[in-house]
Amino acid sequence: MKKIFTLISFLILFGNVLLSQDFEARVIENEKGYLEYQVRCVNAGLTPTTGTPITQISFEIRWPNTSSADVEVLCSSNHYTIGDGLGAKQSKDAYFWRNFVKTQANPVYSDHDWTTNNWETIVEFKVTGTAGTTDFEVAPHLWVPQDLVWAQGAPTATTYFPSVNGSVSNYDYPTLVYTFVWKGGGSGPGALPTHWNQTNNWENECGGATSTGYWPYQTSENVYIPNTSSGSGYYPETWNSTQNYSYTCYNILIGDGAHVTVPDLSSQSTGTYFNIAGNLKIVNGGKLYLPALGYATISGSTEIDNAEGIEVQADATGVGSFIDNGTITYGTSGTGKVQTYLSNSAGAGSFYMHLVGPTLDDENYTGSGTGAFLSAFNVSPGNTYAYTYDQGTDQWNNINSTTYEVHTGDGIGLSTTDATPYTLNMTGEFITGNVTHSITTGGSNYQLISNPYPSAIDFNALYTSNSTVVNNKTWKWDPSAGNYETWSSGSGNKYVQVGQGFFVETTSAGTFTFTNSERVHNNVAFRDINPNELTMRVSGGDYGFKDQLIVRFVEDATSGYDPAIDAYKINSMYEDATQIESIAEDGSELSINFLPLAGLSGDMVSVPVHFQCGYSGEYTFDFEGIETFEDQNEIWLEDKKDNNNWIYLNNNPHYTFTAVPYEPHDRFILHFFGPTGIDENSVDNPVDIYSYRQYVYIKKNEPNEVIKKVSVYNINGEELFSKRVPDQPVNKLWVSEQVGYYLVRVITDKNSYTGKVFIFK
Repeated sequence: MKKIFTLISFLILFGNVLLSQDFEARVIENEKGYLEYQVRCVNAGLTPTTGTPITQISFEIRWPNTSSADVEVLCSSNHYTIGDGLGAKQSKDAYFWRNFVKTQANPVYSDHDWTTNNWETIVEFKVTGTAGTTDFEVAPHLWVPQDLVWAQGAPTATTYFPSVNGSVSNYDYPTLVYTFVWKGGGSGPGALPTHWNQTNNWENECGGATSTGYWPYQTSENVYIPNTSSGSGYYPETWNSTQNYSYTCYNILIGDGAHVTVPDLSSQSTGTYFNIAGNLKIVNGGKLYLPALGYATISGSTEIDNAEGIEVQADATGVGSFIDNGTITYGTSGTGKVQTYLSNSAGAGSFYMHLVGPTLDDENYTGSGTGAFLSAFNVSPGNTYAYTYDQGTDQWNNINSTTYEVHTGDGIGLSTTDATPYTLNMTGEFITGNVTHSITTGGSNYQLISNPYPSAIDFNALYTSNSTVVNNKTWKWDPSAGNYETWSSGSGNKYVQVGQGFFVETTSAGTFTFTNSERVHNNVAFRDINPNELTMRVSGGDYGFKDQLIVRFVEDATSGYDPAIDAYKINSMYEDATQIESIAEDGSELSINFLPLAGLSGDMVSVPVHFQCGYSGEYTFDFEGIETFEDQNEIWLEDKKDNNNWIYLNNNPHYTFTAVPYEPHDRFILHFFGPTGIDENSVDNPVDIYSYRQYVYIKKNEPNEVIKKVSVYNINGEELFSKRVPDQPVNKLWVSEQVGYYLVRVITDKNSYTGKVFIFK
């Protein structure tokens, strides 16, 4: 009886020590890759609140002594002020271990009320040492003299011995430290709660001020974007245009439920727009959004652990861009998403074609290699039509099997029968690294392929590694213009956008290879600034059709078709489209016409321009690149229909005229006059006389002098003809089919002028 009484007395005397398992403890790995010591209360009557004093917390973290790791406090969350109890790791049995305790004598208080059965993080650890893998757990009560203890309450604290519930296995260490943690919702004067480059939107790992006192802007800084839905609710979505910074960091982790949206930074002249110099990790529920004109470059590795973790978005203004320079890995449900915007708000009837291709390796594709089934392109069920191009017959062939395989790098035509814009969405794995495509010859020698990457590509660079199988030319269909946009050897738009299908001109059978080195961030239709290059654009009429041609003067070009540099005109898919083309000396119809540079040093070079339209109406020519010619060169447009009107383009690069369908196409001529011509404001030479082929040209430089008559004589002085001509800036007169020199006399109301010209065929 005495022993029983003693035991009962002991329990009464030690009544503030509770032996029941009302609290539990565990070690977990959080989404940042750190270890956390957590505690939960499973007894609703004991759940701590903000008013509950906590007087003692002690525990040990242990791990196998075969590891070189060590555990250090990164920060004590929720104000529990945990410190290192013994100052270094210890060894016992087959374990290393380290003791941690609440470091202050006075009680601490939680910053919120606990919820029964919910785990609360007490302290966060980082693991140091030579990189490796090991297990971590909470040491059980009484394993070492420093017990597993939780003490709370007042005025006398009750001591609890939590049971161990959970450990971490095969933990990879060490773990980097995130020096910048997004909190968003920054307050104060000029607050910008969603701006990356706003200091008060950031804190350090433990909730204090960042070490630099700024936002992350260096390629050595690690960034963590947590879920702020229970806090500020704001995420990085915009940037401060008053500061010349874009998004920059080293490593970035986008947490579960968090997102980063890269804004339109196209106004910046240099640099990448989201520059991740290290690695990008997106855990389950995290998102990186790249809307139209939002760009991201990742130099290290990319890890996507959730569906559509990275979205390359598109709309009427453009498309996002994603370039990885490392490796991409995917979790069990990890995918990317790429959009292609299919405009259809205007055009000729319901047939509004787009040239497209697979934008990633579609998650539902089970065919050979990589790509997508045709079903992935079905943007409007029942209204979507798809076509392949047959270069052998120069024909479009309808395809309709949903299991038709559109391989990576293939191009197809896509249209719908209504006037509704659509966004084509594909999900799967981003294409990176080398992509090969079989090239064949025959028939038209035009082959339809597509850009496989989630960024634009530079075709000029792409041609360099494929010059044995194709020429340096592309034709891209522009639905808004209803015509092809052409690039050739430095002239035109060399960039091919995300998901864009385009034609190449094949020269021999073989393999065409896309590589990462051709990828670029680009969204604006780009035209290289080349010397002696004139771009002629036409617009107007019904349905908004547009077209353009380019004339450029370079060394080694000829006046006929040069296969290596000139580009044939590919007619629009629409018979009623507005179209222009230049005519080479051999009759070739060209959209890009290279001519001998020496022609700009002679008297004149004339380039016939054919124009056709499908609707009666008013049209406008706009000319770009006049400034790329020498000041002495003059460029004129001759309209043979409109009273043989001549327009001096150097001063007026726009010309509006009316046209109707089915009239002769050879209405216009571009004339390039060399430096031997008379300066427009020359007083010494009020009239300029020169020739080209079988014609003589009379150019008036003095507006106050009126031309009355022109007479032409052969070299023997015999008059061939004499006629009155209109008083206009330029007159063109046919002279003779006989090659030789002729004399031309021009009579004005003030004087008489004579010149010798050479006529040839």
